[in-house]
Amino acid sequence: MLIHAILGQLASKLEFELQLWRDPMSNNSAALLTAMRLPFLLLTLAVVLLGIALATTSTIEVSITNAVLVMCGALTAHISVNLLNEYQDFHSGLDNLTEKTPFSGGSGALIVMPSAARFIGEMTVLFLVITMVIGLYFALTIGLPIVLIGVLGLAIILLYTQWINTKPILCLFSSGLAFGPLMILGTYYVLTGGVTWAVLLVALVPFFLTNNLLLINQFPDITPDKSVGRNHFPIKYGIKNSLYVYLAFALLAIINTLAILLSYNFPALAYTTLVPMVIAPVVVLVLMKRATIMNSIIIAMAVSVMNAVVSPLLLALAIYLN
Repeated sequence: MLIHAILGQLASKLEFELQLWRDPMSNNSAALLTAMRLPFLLLTLAVVLLGIALATTSTIEVSITNAVLVMCGALTAHISVNLLNEYQDFHSGLDNLTEKTPFSGGSGALIVMPSAARFIGEMTVLFLVITMVIGLYFALTIGLPIVLIGVLGLAIILLYTQWINTKPILCLFSSGLAFGPLMILGTYYVLTGGVTWAVLLVALVPFFLTNNLLLINQFPDITPDKSVGRNHFPIKYGIKNSLYVYLAFALLAIINTLAILLSYNFPALAYTTLVPMVIAPVVVLVLMKRATIMNSIIIAMAVSVMNAVVSPLLLALAIYLN
């Protein structure tokens, strides 16, 4: 009986220790998946597919291996900036101040699982290393010019949360630069070995749309962001002026896309690309009269997400089928 009791106590202690070991692992995995913000990776998927579609129009045969690698590199870069943002916002205390919406305020993963913070930091480094290894491979096999794109992208990843967010104009354009020219030109260069003015023109579409997406996502966070020292465009110039900029970007995206479709004689079906682009500024015009109402802002954010993801996909499909 005594031996049975001792063995029972040992088994209970072992089970307890195993539970302590399992729980952090489970928490870490859950925190990682949440902090990665997987639904937002659709933006990267859409933009890279647009770059691949452009590459198929060249005389160079597109390497499937390189296409897969460039997609992986873009996704790991996006994941790393998401994780770094979560890690830094947690340590600055911003996570506890922001009002979470479906599209802004962070994932809240580290508020629920603060013990996973170190793990998220380590995963940030891991995804950054994967991104840089893929970039190094392309630099050695395709050409050194890709290094310039990689360095600019890496700078945006590392500086976005704590430094770029304190510079209103730089913050206004940096996300669009990353998801527009850098991602499109990088994809096209890797797959074809060169770039053209036509590709740059197409890259301006996600440039304008992504700028708008990040701009309007800052609206709900103005007060908490200001309290931790941020000074992005809506903080510096206010919501009304930010909405005027949003409208200007939306109109430029429409004009730019029209120029692309008309210049290259796309079929009528390709003009469906303009549908989400037209919806967005209409919603914002309504929002201008109700900018302080959170529900209206959330609707505008949802439209902006739809616009930033669907428009590049439709344009990619139009280019591929043309």
